[in-house]
Amino acid sequence: MSFSDDFLSILGAWQRGWNEDQETRLQLADKLKTSAKNLPNEFKQVHGPCYRKRFLHYGELFEIIMVDEKDEGLTSWTVCQKYAENFKGLHRPDAVSAAIFEHSPKADEVVLNICALWDAPSFLDSAKQYQRNGGENADAIFNFKASQGEVILSAPLKGSEIVALTGASSPFDELCDKAGIPESERDGYFKQLIDLEQYPEALKYTSKEGTQRVIQNTIKIMEEKIEAARRGATITHNH
Repeated sequence: MSFSDDFLSILGAWQRGWNEDQETRLQLADKLKTSAKNLPNEFKQVHGPCYRKRFLHYGELFEIIMVDEKDEGLTSWTVCQKYAENFKGLHRPDAVSAAIFEHSPKADEVVLNICALWDAPSFLDSAKQYQRNGGENADAIFNFKASQGEVILSAPLKGSEIVALTGASSPFDELCDKAGIPESERDGYFKQLIDLEQYPEALKYTSKEGTQRVIQNTIKIMEEKIEAARRGATITHNH
């Protein structure tokens, strides 16, 4: 089969990005969903889990963690967990944390598997011809190819599917205090850690188990606050 210039232009525009302008993202998402609708099923399947990196903010935590579902329409995921972890760094000043979501998509959630496109000789032939013809956004298509392991899903963000959060370990001196290491020996231990490329105060991801403990603790705290607010409102009403 051949791929239309219209589809290739929209694909390239999506891969070029939108500088975090959500209105532009929604417009591109609508066009891409329509354009990919009639593609063969081989380009709309994913075999295995997908990952998404997302910075979390206070205003959306209730929806993601308590409701366990935040719909964002079409978004880019990746089949490569390590790529997701390294995408756009580990910290933003306005974010509570960076989170990695792991989701095994249902068939109707997969809009486009970009990796599968690049495995198809027919797509490669169409894309090369489009590039030779000076097609719009052709440079963006060939800039990324399948290197990001990208798949485009229409899948919600669920707190129950967060498998990693960023967090800094305790300051080095605090760790030494807990371990009972005297100050005279700390410089040597610190140098050993650096030699092993272990940076005690660096941001890093928590384990999957540790992440879900944090999520469950957060749910418990939120539920307690909601219950306390409810009791307070009842008391005020009765008075």
